[in-house]
Amino acid sequence: VDPQKYKSIFNGFSVTINEDGVRGLAKGWAPTFIGYSMQGLCKFGFYEVFKILYGNMLGEESAYLWRTSLYLAASASAEFFADIALAPMEAAKVRIQTQPGYANTLRQALPKMFAEEGIWA
Repeated sequence: VDPQKYKSIFNGFSVTINEDGVRGLAKGWAPTFIGYSMQGLCKFGFYEVFKILYGNMLGEESAYLWRTSLYLAASASAEFFADIALAPMEAAKVRIQTQPGYANTLRQALPKMFAEEGIWA
């Protein structure tokens, strides 16, 4: 976020290690892990739900004839909801990593975000 401070990827690693130690490289790991786990669960789970839902709406023969479009629509619908599941954790991760002093852990970041901006943070 600061091109003057982090001139390249390798420089960024060395600056981070010098300032925060090796632990600095893992800052924000919890929201990343939880967020992408929730996204994956929703993506693959909802894909199956939407595939069946859209297939039933089209009927058996049309669903077979239009299966590629049906799969694309089911995939896009599932990804929409999966990204909604990911967004809060991604917001917390970005704040942890880019706003010095904001929070160091997910347990600190989420209550602070909620207190400052409410549920839509």
